[in-house]
Amino acid sequence: MKVKTLSEAIAQIPAGSSVAFGGNTMHRVPVAAVKELIVQQKTIRVIKSAGSLEVDALCAAGLAQDITFAYIGYENFGLAPFFRRAAEQGKSILHEHT
Repeated sequence: MKVKTLSEAIAQIPAGSSVAFGGNTMHRVPVAAVKELIVQQKTIRVIKSAGSLEVDALCAAGLAQDITFAYIGYENFGLAPFFRRAAEQGKSILHEHT
């Protein structure tokens, strides 16, 4: 088994791939992986039950082309503004599952 850096692992994800993120809302968010997706400008389909920063950052970067979700927001701090803007402007295809 070969050990890869995060950058190498993200580089193997083809554009348009479906990527599911772990964590729940603002807890255990894979920030380093999301940052690397943004650095490499990977357009993806996002799958997340309850997301926050990771989905919002990908929307801000214009990389979340399709989002399957139940809730995207910052808990007591309100809705995720870039996610909301992407939804209102039709920049992302949304699949809401609550």
